[in-house]
Amino acid sequence: MKRAILVRLFVVLTVVFLVILAVALYTFRSQALGDSKQKAYIISELVRDTLTSYMVMGVMDRRDEFLSRIKEIKGVEEIRVIRAKSVVEQFGTGTRFEVPKDELERAVLESGKAMERLDESLTSVVYKIVIPYKAVPIKGIDCLQCHKAQPGETLGAISLTMDLTHIRKNSAEVFFWLTVVFMLSLGGVAFFVNLFITRISNFIRELACAMKSASEGTFTCDVKTDPGYEASFLKNTLQSSFSTLQSTLSSIEEKVRTMIGYGVLKTGNVLSDTSKIVDELLNIYKFKRVIEKDKRKKDVYTRIREVLEDYMSLDRYSLYEVDQGRNRISIVYVKGQDCWCNEVIFENADECRAKRTGVDVDSREFPCVCPNFSDNTACKEGSLHYYCMPVYVGGAVGNVVQLVYEPEMEPFINLIIPYIKGYLNEAAPVLEARTYMDILREQSLKDQLTGLYNRRFLEETIDKLSAQIKRRGSTLGILMIDVDYFKQVNDTYGHDMGDKVLREVANILIKSVREADMVIRYGGEEFMVLLMDVQAGKSEEVAEKIRKAMENHTIEAPGVVLKKTVSIGVSEFPVDSDRIWQCIKFADVALYKAKEMGRNRVVRFRPEFWQEESY
Repeated sequence: MKRAILVRLFVVLTVVFLVILAVALYTFRSQALGDSKQKAYIISELVRDTLTSYMVMGVMDRRDEFLSRIKEIKGVEEIRVIRAKSVVEQFGTGTRFEVPKDELERAVLESGKAMERLDESLTSVVYKIVIPYKAVPIKGIDCLQCHKAQPGETLGAISLTMDLTHIRKNSAEVFFWLTVVFMLSLGGVAFFVNLFITRISNFIRELACAMKSASEGTFTCDVKTDPGYEASFLKNTLQSSFSTLQSTLSSIEEKVRTMIGYGVLKTGNVLSDTSKIVDELLNIYKFKRVIEKDKRKKDVYTRIREVLEDYMSLDRYSLYEVDQGRNRISIVYVKGQDCWCNEVIFENADECRAKRTGVDVDSREFPCVCPNFSDNTACKEGSLHYYCMPVYVGGAVGNVVQLVYEPEMEPFINLIIPYIKGYLNEAAPVLEARTYMDILREQSLKDQLTGLYNRRFLEETIDKLSAQIKRRGSTLGILMIDVDYFKQVNDTYGHDMGDKVLREVANILIKSVREADMVIRYGGEEFMVLLMDVQAGKSEEVAEKIRKAMENHTIEAPGVVLKKTVSIGVSEFPVDSDRIWQCIKFADVALYKAKEMGRNRVVRFRPEFWQEESY
C-alpha cells in the first residue's frame, strides 16, 4: 500500500513538473522570439534613420562602418540593406550585399510586409527577420524628393539575421538546474511523505489489528505508533475506550461468577465468555424458578435429568440419592447401562468414594481411583473415564452425579462440568427443602414409637390401595391385631415396659410379613397388617404365623422377662365386601370375637359375626 502511494505521488508530481516545464519552455521561446523581433525592429529603425541621415548629409560612404558596428551587437549575425526594384532602376544594383539572397527577402520586397523565419537544429537556433522600407514621408524628411517612387511603394528592406543559440543554451542550463532542483525536491518530498505514510500505515495496520482483536473479544489495544496531529487523539481515545471496556467486562464476568458460585472455562474471548456466563445465569435462573414450584423431589430430579440429557446432551451418567439415616444410596436415574457402579454402594453408602470424601472424584487423576466403578478394566485401559460430583443437601452429601465418557469427549466434559455444578448448586436448597418436607410428611404418617405407619397414613392411602387391588383383580388381606392384657403391663411394670412390648410386637410383625405388605399401628396396643395381593384364604395362615411367633417370643428387660400373646381378626377385600372400610370393620369384628373366645387366637370373619353385631 505504501509503495503504491509513493509511486502514484511520484507519477503525479513528475507529470505536473513536465507540464510546467513544457509551459515554461514554450513561454521562454515565445518571449525570446518576441524580444528578438522587437530588437530587430529597433535595429531596423535605427539603420533606416541613420542611413537616411547619412544620405541627407552626403556621407553614405560611412554606411558600411555603421553596419559593421551594428553587427557587433550580441546576437546579430548578419545585417544587410536590400534595394527594391525602383531603387535599382534609379540608383543601380549597388553592392552584392544589397541584392536579395533568398525567397524570404524577395517576398518582403514584393509584398511590402515584414516576414520572419526561425531555423532550429540540434546545434543552433537562427532567427531571420526582413522589414521593408516604404516611400512614406516622415517628419523633416521627404523620401519622394530623392526617390522616384509612388507614395507607399517599397524602397527596400533591412534583412537581419540573429543567432539565438546562446539563448537556448542558457535556457537549457536553467531548465537543467530546475530539473535538478525538482528531483532533489521530489526526493525530499518522497522521503518525508514516506515517513508520514509509514507512520500512518503502521497506525492503520495496528488499529485494524486492534479492532479485529476486539471483534474476537480481546480488548488489549496495542497501538504503539503515534500518527501525530488529530490522529493521536483517535489513538488515545481508542486505548482509553478499550481499557474501560476490558475492565468493565472482566468486572461483569467476576461478579456473575461470584453470584452463581462457580467458574467456567475461559476461551480468551471476553465478549464470548461474558455472554456465555450471562446466558447461563439466565438459564439457571429459569431452572431455579421452575424447580422452586415443583412439589415433589421426584419432579426436581426430572428437571435435573432434562438438563443432563436434553441441554448437556449426555448419554452416559448416573444420578444417585443418599439416605443419610440408613447410610444407603439409591438410584434416581441411570443412562447408558443398568448401573455404572457396583451394588455394594447400595448397601453401604460409604463405599461410594464421592459420598465418603465429599469431593469430586476424577478417574483421570489416578486410574481406578474408585474400586466400585462397574468397568475399571476399561478405565485402566483408558477407553472410559468417569467424573463423580457430590451434591451437598442440608450440610451433608445428599446426591451424587456421575458422568461417564470416552477420552475424545474430555474437552466437552471439561467445558460443561462447571455448568452442571451451577445447576446442581441451585437444585441443592430445593432438594433440601423437599427432603425436609418428605421427612415431615413421613413423620406425620409414621408412629414415632414403633416406626410403623399410623392411622393417618391408612386414611390417605387406603382408597388408592383398594382401587389398585380391584384393578389388578387380586385380594387384600386385612389383619386386626391386639396385644392381650396390655393394660396389665403398664399397671405392673410401667409405661417404659409397655413401650418396649409395643416395639417388640412391631418388630415381629415386620419380620413375619413380606416387604411389600404394610404394617400399621392402628391405635394404642392395636395393629393392622395389610397383605398385598394375597391368595384368597391365605390371610388366616399368615395371621396364625404371627400369633405363634408372638407366643414364642420372650421380652426381656432389667429384672423382667415377659411373654405376650396377641388376638387377630381376619377379613379379605373384596372377598368379604367390595367396600374397603367395610372389610376393615369386619376384621375388627373378628378381633373382638377372638377376644371373646379367650384371646391368643386367630378368627376369620364370617357373615354371621356381622349379623350378631348388628343386633
